Amino acid sequence: SLARINPEAIFCQLDCFGGARRGPRSDYLGYDDLVQATTGIMPRFGGSIETPEEHAHVGTIDVMCGFGAATAVAAALYQKHRTGRIGRARTSLCALSGLAQMPFCYDYPNRPAFDEPSGPRAMGTDALHHLYRARDRWLMLAATEADLPRFARVPGLEGLAASSEHERGCLLASAIGTATAEDWVSRFRAADIGAAVCDSIETIRAANCRREDGTPGIDRGSYAFSAYPDHPSGHRVTQLDPYAVRPSIGRVCALAPAEKYGASTRSVLAAAGYSESEIDRLREKGAISESWSGEYLPS
Repeated sequence: SLARINPEAIFCQLDCFGGARRGPRSDYLGYDDLVQATTGIMPRFGGSIETPEEHAHVGTIDVMCGFGAATAVAAALYQKHRTGRIGRARTSLCALSGLAQMPFCYDYPNRPAFDEPSGPRAMGTDALHHLYRARDRWLMLAATEADLPRFARVPGLEGLAASSEHERGCLLASAIGTATAEDWVSRFRAADIGAAVCDSIETIRAANCRREDGTPGIDRGSYAFSAYPDHPSGHRVTQLDPYAVRPSIGRVCALAPAEKYGASTRSVLAAAGYSESEIDRLREKGAISESWSGEYLPS
């Protein structure tokens, strides 16, 4: 039906359970939590099938699905440009959940159990990639075996490389507890070892927020937020900057906030040749609307 209206249009479908082959739930709609529950993310995050936990507060699969859809549309546009064929782009939440868990998508006889740390009490994968309590708060040490020689340049941990794998955790915990988290992070970074202080999102946002300035924040380090005091919603809104992708050649643009749904109804129809009285009649009939809801977005 879409091809009859516009044979050049590319249609992109997003659903919940669709895959490479059709199945009984191929066209079902759904949202992030459904896929987390059905594909094993909740048990992995919670620690077991008996203690599932939602991976919440930030988009998990739905954000990836948006990137997947954008990639699919780009591929369809490229196909149209090169071959003239009008394809149908498609992906699903389940498909992207499979992509996220690709490291676990294999099996063979006598394969040992996947033993990744999981659950709310998980502290890390090993002594070098681990959460540690400093004198004042927690920090994350993110090192590997290849980093061991660098610990010789960290004051207080010069002998770590000579210790056994079993001893490292105790040595690190004992040493890190003697100084502040900021002090240890400075020492680790001076030796080119990954480390970061564990902060709340509120603290991180407050330290890295600026009034919106039309830039995407890709030059501002690990965190960047923009505050919109005059947001169309009528509220002061703070948003994470679009810095997830930092291209060396391409350009990332910071888009202005979208207006309230329906705010341009009259101007669009006027540009199409409708008079004010005609627009009023369409509004009275319910054919058009100047607002989706009383609020900026339905609550």
